[in-house]
Amino acid sequence: MLDKEQDTAPPQTPILIVDDSLVFRRFLRDILEDCPDFSIVGEAQNGIEALDLVLKTNPAVILLDLEMPLMDGMTALQHLMIHRPTPTIMFSSLTEEGTARCFDTLKNGAIDFISKDFIFQKNSLQTHKQVLIDKVKKAARFQVRAREPVFSYTPAPTGSFDEEQRVVFCEECGRREVVTYNRSQPIRSITCSQCGDSIEISFSPQSQFRRNTFITVIGGGEGCFNNLLEIVPRLDPEMGGALIAVIHQNADHVKSFTEYLDAISAMKVVRARDGVSIEGGTCYIFPGHDFMRLKPYSAQLTLQKLQKVALNGGPLDILLASVSTLFKKRAAGIILSGDHLDGDKGIAILMKNGGTPVILDGNECYCKSMGQNILDSCTLPQTYQTANIVEVIKKLHYGAKDGGIAG
Repeated sequence: MLDKEQDTAPPQTPILIVDDSLVFRRFLRDILEDCPDFSIVGEAQNGIEALDLVLKTNPAVILLDLEMPLMDGMTALQHLMIHRPTPTIMFSSLTEEGTARCFDTLKNGAIDFISKDFIFQKNSLQTHKQVLIDKVKKAARFQVRAREPVFSYTPAPTGSFDEEQRVVFCEECGRREVVTYNRSQPIRSITCSQCGDSIEISFSPQSQFRRNTFITVIGGGEGCFNNLLEIVPRLDPEMGGALIAVIHQNADHVKSFTEYLDAISAMKVVRARDGVSIEGGTCYIFPGHDFMRLKPYSAQLTLQKLQKVALNGGPLDILLASVSTLFKKRAAGIILSGDHLDGDKGIAILMKNGGTPVILDGNECYCKSMGQNILDSCTLPQTYQTANIVEVIKKLHYGAKDGGIAG
């Protein structure tokens, strides 16, 4: 009977602990071994040992310290994400959550970051132990893909919807020339094929390319920083329209993340505030405790802050409803990782107005509740991987800018 019960027991999640402090490794081991769902398959005291043990033990989750001798956690993480992508939670005693160094770990593939000070707060130690256990369980269900150590914005390939054609005329001989170029790398001049004179090509990116022809609303919570770091830096500011993101996270962390994302993106990224005018080629971000709607003001579109007490729905619901009411089929709603049950009413209104709903694949969500709730309530037929979401955004924005049917 005992053997039969053991055979049917669910497999444990193998975990590798990497930290140069024996005390902290033992501390983590004691917490995780209290949970029957986990098994500790190895311990390492630096990045070199960790990479060796990953090959030998094949862990499902790695707990990795950032500051270590010989090879630090960031370097080890970069090697992991190239050669053996594994869900990794970073720890640090010197770096706080919501800082640039923290976001560096997420950009390089970590799925979460925990300050050691957070764990050692004695007044709520038991609560924080449970938080750690929950984070490890979420990490074990997360699908990590291989990535380069640092990625940066790259234009869409030539021959795609990023390609543009213009007709120009030579002032010297009057010859008509057709110029084909990449939107993100426009040509400033060409040589006339008939007389050899130089033909200047003028561009006005703000007026020509960055009108608000399409608005994409993005919603997320815990884990969506990772998703946004893989999406926004890959977007071209010349694709037309704007992005507005609602993030259910700590307001100070959202502010710091906005500044960080702006520094690594070609698209301008700013913290959205009451009364801000929406400009094409820009991504606006605000935390989930704010309730804002898009409102026409004179010849511009602005964000207007609302009082929560009089509203029916969450901040994502309110924003989606206002955007889709104004833009109809030239609006999209993208749902990333998050646990807050927000956005289902807004997505329903978006769909009614002809907009495009896009839900991130649950395997790429650190927290799945937000997306799953919307999938169930709105009976959506499919989800999208991160790379596909980038292409969908580009296609919708370029299509609207070029006068095609968005969505």
